[in-house]
Amino acid sequence: MNDLFKTPLKKKLSLILGSKKAKEEIFEDVEELLILSDISMELVEQILANLRKNSKLTFEKEDFFRVLKEELKGIFAGLDAPRGAAVDTLLPVDKLKIAGKEPETDKDEKKIIMLVGVNGSGKTTTAAKLAYLYQSRGKKVLMSAADTFRAAGSSQLSLWGERLDIPVIGGERGADPGSVVYNSLNSFMTKGYDVLLIDTAGRVQTKENLMKELEKLTKIIKKFVPSGPSDTLLVIDATMGQNTLDQAKRFKTFSGITGMVLAKVDGTAKGGTVLNIVNEMRIPVKFIGIGERAKDLAPFSADEFVDSLLSD
Repeated sequence: MNDLFKTPLKKKLSLILGSKKAKEEIFEDVEELLILSDISMELVEQILANLRKNSKLTFEKEDFFRVLKEELKGIFAGLDAPRGAAVDTLLPVDKLKIAGKEPETDKDEKKIIMLVGVNGSGKTTTAAKLAYLYQSRGKKVLMSAADTFRAAGSSQLSLWGERLDIPVIGGERGADPGSVVYNSLNSFMTKGYDVLLIDTAGRVQTKENLMKELEKLTKIIKKFVPSGPSDTLLVIDATMGQNTLDQAKRFKTFSGITGMVLAKVDGTAKGGTVLNIVNEMRIPVKFIGIGERAKDLAPFSADEFVDSLLSD
C-alpha cells in the first residue's frame, strides 16, 4: 500500500520545512498544503496544534515527520479495521471481522452486506470484488442487483456474475429495488448461500426520498434477519475530496453504515477525505480498492495508509 498515493505530500512538506522562513510562517504553509490535500480545516487545526506542542524547538524535518505520522495514525486509533495484507495473501474470510465480531463466533454466520454510496462511487465493482474475495475462500456467494435506476445497473453486476460464476438476482429497469432485495433474500435463506452482497443504486445524499429508500431496504432485510445487515458499507470515491464527509453523515443517518470501502485509489487521490470521515464519525475503513480487477481489493491498514501519504 506504500505507493498508493502519488501526490508528493512529503516532498512538498520537505521543501516547506527546508525554507528559511520563520517557524510560524512554515506552519502557515503546512496548513495550506494539508487543506489542499483534502483535509478539513477543523482537522488541520487540530493536527497543527499538536504539532506545535510536540515538535522539538530545533524543528528538524525528521522530527516533524515523526510527529505528523503519529498524529495521522492516532486518528484511526481504537477503530476495528482488518490488518493490511497483500492482495494475493488476503486473510481467510472467516478471519476478517467484517461484522465486528470475533472470528470464533463469526465463522459460520450467514452474512448480508449492503453497499451504499453516491452515483459513480464504485459500488458495483466493489460488490464484485467482495464476492470474489468470499468465493475464493470457499464461500457460496449470491449477488443482488438492487440498482434498478441505471440502465446498466443490473446488467453490469450480471456481467461480473458471469465472469466470476456467481449468481445474480436483479430486475428490470425501474423495478422496485425492494422487490429485488426481497427475492434475493428468499433465495439466500433457502438455497444454502453463505454471503449475500446487495448492490444499491447510487443516490445523491441531498435527495431525502432516495435516502429513505435505504431505510426501506434495511427493513426488508430485518424481516428475514432481525438484526439486519451484517454490514452496511459506504463506498467512497477516493478522488472526490471534502464533499465525502457530508455524504457519510447523510448515509449514516438513513442506512446506519458500519464501515467504508475506499475505492478508486489512484494517482489523483489525495487521501485527506478519509481522515476527515474517520476523525469526525469514527467509522472504520474496512477495504481499499486498488485497481479494476476482481482481486484488486485489500483489507485497509491505517499504518500503511499514512505511510503511503508521507512516502517519498
